[in-house]
Amino acid sequence: MKAEHKSQFKMTAGKDQLSSYKWNKMIAEHFFCKNCGVYTHHKRRRDPQQICINFACLDGVEMPSEEDIGLADGSSHD
Repeated sequence: MKAEHKSQFKMTAGKDQLSSYKWNKMIAEHFFCKNCGVYTHHKRRRDPQQICINFACLDGVEMPSEEDIGLADGSSHD
């Protein structure tokens, strides 16, 4: 996942197939496919002007090597 300014993001199809989820401070918004449940992208809580995209759910995108992918420790996330 890589955070980019939301102006760099353009959804071209499938918006009607997404559902969203907000909680806590209602700042972050996470989007999921209504059909299969896969997480597609989210608007960040720390910087709502940024969007993180799940590249693994995109067609025609070459995934980076394992050495280039950063890992996040979700249990330590505040």
